[in-house]
Amino acid sequence: MKTADKYKPTNLGEVIYPNEAVRIRIQAYMSGQLEGNLLLWGPNGTGKTSVADLLPQYISGSDAQIDTDFESILKRSDLGGYIANSCSVADLCGHKKYFMVFHEFDNVACNVNELWTAMDKHSDKLMVIITTNNPLSVHKSLRSRCDEISFPALTARQVLPRAQKLLGVEGVNLPDAQVLHYLEQIEHFGDLRKYFAKLDEILLLSRMGAILPPTPSTSNKPRFKFLVV
Repeated sequence: MKTADKYKPTNLGEVIYPNEAVRIRIQAYMSGQLEGNLLLWGPNGTGKTSVADLLPQYISGSDAQIDTDFESILKRSDLGGYIANSCSVADLCGHKKYFMVFHEFDNVACNVNELWTAMDKHSDKLMVIITTNNPLSVHKSLRSRCDEISFPALTARQVLPRAQKLLGVEGVNLPDAQVLHYLEQIEHFGDLRKYFAKLDEILLLSRMGAILPPTPSTSNKPRFKFLVV
């Protein structure tokens, strides 16, 4: 199993946040200190999907009522009635909110007029969480009703603590400088999937008994770039 799948976050404490400000804001929604709809945006592989998927269970419990198929839902002729009924069901079940979690919402090809009308009408029971790579492609009336949180590309140094923890669980113990060196080779992607793919390579070589190339010395010239392949 790929490292990215095996160690997919199961709680928001395992998410690698791009900065402390984002972590604090997400925690505020978790605890109920902040309320409202969310638009999480940024490039691929920055943790927005994990946050959007996990947040509802912190607000309404593990059995939170969640809809995710925006293409089917937004095509409903009775969208307003459907959302009103879903909010009522959530209330009867003792849930704080009814959630609509829509990923890659920049690909939406439906009329969203009824959606933002429902967001206003049921603001006390409905929470919409949208993820997108391109926030400007989301209708401005929806953006106006959402708290926008940016998830920028992650640096190798931000990923290092989580990477070291996972390598340790797998029985591979390497110096921080060495692991950081490997992660920096694909830092230009800023994508967690790429970082975890690099961990897969390190784990493969370790299981084969191969000797991993050391971190190049910064004091010796010429400098050579070693690749984990």
